Amino acid sequence: MDLKKLPELNTVEAIFEYAMNEEKDASRFYLEAAKNADDLELKQFLVGLAKMEDHHYQVLKNKLDESKANHFCIDGILSSFHEELPA
Repeated sequence: MDLKKLPELNTVEAIFEYAMNEEKDASRFYLEAAKNADDLELKQFLVGLAKMEDHHYQVLKNKLDESKANHFCIDGILSSFHEELPA
């Protein structure tokens, strides 16, 4: 992997999104390879790998959603400290 070609990964969200895209690409690769495979066992193996990549994608998506929810809650709590008190 050429690290110089990586996008700027300076936030947790960017890291998750990059990793999620990599999982999608890997899944598509394995499914395409499965389509071209003549051997049934190889085809099943490749489809199984694609499913594993889909699972990895979902795990990352869940973690990203959790992270966003936590930031939303934290931001809401912090912003409540900046509201003016009623007179």
